[in-house]
Amino acid sequence: MIPVVTKRRMSEEEYFELLEASGERLEYWDGVVEGLAGSTPIHSLIESNLFGEIFKKLDGTDCFALSPNQAIFVAARSAYFFADLSVVCGKADWVEKRGIGCLINPSVVVEVLSPSTSMKDEMVKFHAYTSLKSVREYLLVSADQYGVKLHERATGDEIWKTSIFQDPEDEFELKSCGVRLKVRDVYGPRVVFEA
Repeated sequence: MIPVVTKRRMSEEEYFELLEASGERLEYWDGVVEGLAGSTPIHSLIESNLFGEIFKKLDGTDCFALSPNQAIFVAARSAYFFADLSVVCGKADWVEKRGIGCLINPSVVVEVLSPSTSMKDEMVKFHAYTSLKSVREYLLVSADQYGVKLHERATGDEIWKTSIFQDPEDEFELKSCGVRLKVRDVYGPRVVFEA
């Protein structure tokens, strides 16, 4: 693998050359490429558990879950991101660059927050993902305490409602795909925080 500089300015074409050659997950926004650091064990457990829960609940529907290896293209921001999880309902639409398929119509996007990425996830990615008309929910999951923040489109296309769930028994719904989860389902049995 080619080592990646943490942040580096380059053209979109150079980004895809690097992405293809490196074999790593690299994000591109505002002309800057940024390598994604490895995740903590808790981050990985939450990501895996959440993927498993959503994957099971989508069985038999026209929606399906995609892993963190799926690039998402946000044309309005000229950005390519790798979410921790995304869901597509109906037919997936793609833009292909150098043989790499970039999703353009996720219905749900999920990010597990870490200290190094939370600001980007809360601000930059929120504005990018919500510019996609297909995105109905943006779910942010804390990796250091029980906490789920659900941003969802309200009745108007540009109005977003935010709900926060912190008790393990709190239940929320990803309405676009009909998935209901409790906070404890998100974290699973192996992630436990002190009360």
